[in-house]
Amino acid sequence: MKSSARTSRRDFLAGSAALAAGTLACRPDAGDGSATPAAEGANAPADITAGTIAEAEKLHAVTYTDAEREQLVQSIGGQVAGVRQLRDVPRDLALQPAITFDPRLPGVSYAPQENRVVLSSQNPGALPANETDIAYASVREQAHWIRTGQITSRRLTEIYLSRIERLAPDLYCYITVTADHALAQAAESDRELARGRYRGELHGIPYGIKDCFDTAGIATTWGATPYRNQVPDRDARIVTMLRDAGAVLLGKLATASLANGYRWYGGKVRNPWNTEEHAGGSSAGPGSATAAALCSFSIGTDSLGSILNPADQCGVVGLRATFGRVPTAGAMPLTPSLDRIGPLTRRVEDAVAVMAAINGPDPTSASSIDMGFDYDSGLAPRTLRVGYSPDWFREVGFGPGASVPVADVHLAALEALRELGVEMVEVELPAFPYSALIPNLYVEAAAIYEELTLDGRDDQLPPEGWPDAWRRVRLLSAVDYLQTERLRRGLMHEFHRIYSDVDALFAPTYGSFELLMAMNYTGHPGVCLRAGLDESPTRSAGPVPDDPAGEPHTITRNVAFHGRLFEEGKILALARALEERLGVYHHRPPIG
Repeated sequence: MKSSARTSRRDFLAGSAALAAGTLACRPDAGDGSATPAAEGANAPADITAGTIAEAEKLHAVTYTDAEREQLVQSIGGQVAGVRQLRDVPRDLALQPAITFDPRLPGVSYAPQENRVVLSSQNPGALPANETDIAYASVREQAHWIRTGQITSRRLTEIYLSRIERLAPDLYCYITVTADHALAQAAESDRELARGRYRGELHGIPYGIKDCFDTAGIATTWGATPYRNQVPDRDARIVTMLRDAGAVLLGKLATASLANGYRWYGGKVRNPWNTEEHAGGSSAGPGSATAAALCSFSIGTDSLGSILNPADQCGVVGLRATFGRVPTAGAMPLTPSLDRIGPLTRRVEDAVAVMAAINGPDPTSASSIDMGFDYDSGLAPRTLRVGYSPDWFREVGFGPGASVPVADVHLAALEALRELGVEMVEVELPAFPYSALIPNLYVEAAAIYEELTLDGRDDQLPPEGWPDAWRRVRLLSAVDYLQTERLRRGLMHEFHRIYSDVDALFAPTYGSFELLMAMNYTGHPGVCLRAGLDESPTRSAGPVPDDPAGEPHTITRNVAFHGRLFEEGKILALARALEERLGVYHHRPPIG
């Protein structure tokens, strides 16, 4: 069972009654409108004075008069008591807020409604003799070899398990390897195929999943010391969906501690292109393992670039689905209005095959949305309009002082898109204080993991991760929090306007940090893919080298498409066409 306490009905009702009693005790009197003191008294605790209020005003950028401060001193006690009572109510970590985010705007219809997947025809040829070539092959190639009897799922699984044993320890990309479980699943896949049952493109295909998803009887650590001994008693919905599709679970891939950064309790996940570098975050293990061919594909999660960032860093394909498309039941609770799930693969159409298998709906997921997934490999790029900005092709990074000039391969990708016949349209992002949205992410995570802050266990997390942010947003007012949600809704309207004129937006993955961040908060889908290779000295954080004069290493550079809500099929078709034209997907990192 999870380490968090399960809420019993008796405890919940008792806590709710206590909270209600505290609230009623502070209700306005029906006679004269004055507040009736609670048992503790509506007056502030003795250590809260007018001076305390004055100091607190500085945290919220407001100013009260002396009289207003004195009045607050007389009334604030009930609010403080209510907060204390709230903390006494037991809550399961997975309990979501009653407010559920929906990326759809009222009065707007969205497509597609039905599922339709038309993959490209291909002939992978005969099974390679070299096991490394087999490991680096695409999901679709491996599926062909399994379907035609050229390789068994068991042998393919053994190839990956051997590579994991040799290479994963240096990359810190697997937290738990489930070798016996994987071999048993693979053997069953082979027996099914022998009986004439074929489940589809993922039948017998070995994969790894970010250690943010419940797996029955298998440790689910969330990469965090406080939860490293956590063993769930049931599978996450996505795990059952992949099992139903025939995929074989190799193990749990490293997630940054509670999905923030790139470090888990076992170490820093390494980039197989340069093991002195991290692999991006927070789906660091999926990015590293997929790039190093330690699985056929992987599954990551994303709240603020946590799929696209490691995909960009490790040079693989990363697909962040529309918010609500993939069920989150059984996933690590973190940011209920931002959490998304998607695949990391070595080829674009592999991501299509995985997305077809994990598309919802799921009645047990509060944010699940029932929408069809429509992909047609034959979609003509010349029929599409793609928005871009020249500003996005000047620098890549996280803003002033944390960016480097775009690489030649970024510009070559832009030109290649034009050569495909796509109609390119210059666009301009709306003028919004995008960074003002970030505290919402921290607020949601701080609420779910409040117990770590209150009992001091947040010190067990990496200091560069959550602890300071959680402490900080406890000083953010509820009013300001809701104002950022209003800003978010305004941003959704603005991007609806932009997408009314174009089918997709295109940029280097970090050509515009504002664009990348906005797409997280509006719920739009995105896919990034390799644009080409480049040279750079080692980078410890972001794209800027630690020492510009340091020894250069071969690295990858990615570009990204961001699409309309629920239109992953269009951006995947564009990405596949661009991938074929660029022809750089076959390069392998210098490992193993």
